[in-house]
Amino acid sequence: MAEQLAEETNTKRKAILDAARTLFTSKGYEETTIADIARAARVAVGTVYLYFHNKHEIYTAVALDVEAMIAQTLQDPALTELPFEQVPRAILEAVFRVSHQHMEMVSMLQVEIQTQNEITLHQKSTETITRALEVVLQYAIQRGQLAPFDTTMYALLLNLLGSVVIHQCFGVEHGEREEQFRESTIELFERLCFGPSLQQGKA
Repeated sequence: MAEQLAEETNTKRKAILDAARTLFTSKGYEETTIADIARAARVAVGTVYLYFHNKHEIYTAVALDVEAMIAQTLQDPALTELPFEQVPRAILEAVFRVSHQHMEMVSMLQVEIQTQNEITLHQKSTETITRALEVVLQYAIQRGQLAPFDTTMYALLLNLLGSVVIHQCFGVEHGEREEQFRESTIELFERLCFGPSLQQGKA
């Protein structure tokens, strides 16, 4: 009984988020109402409020879905099995691929944080992605492919940089310079890990 209830809860919540995602991208956030979302999800308005306090909370949840997909991609065990020379390209190509597939959602990554709960949710999402990057870096150090360094801070900085690049590429420019953004970001990551420095130019 408890499992059935949990499954029904997850199904309804997913339906609400799927409906909201479609409406936010087609009508825009301001023009979308809770009633619109309930109608599209085929649930009562009161049901929406059982899961979310307001429209902005739904918007935040939709935005965090994108980051969850990126985090799942970075947690792929296959990344730690690659020679580290291939890792920067593998990571960034995967992130760009997910972002391209969900381009309409990427603009939602830069949502305005309004409550302490939203701050906590965004922090957890950032920590998940950062931790996934850190695991890859630490594994490279353990295998002697990189010298020891502060992997936590480097992973966080890479995460923040990647978030800004993805938002600019897909949320602002709608993928018009996707290849340029992808290849330049890969090159920057590779220079950071392997050199040569920017002063020396390309190898």
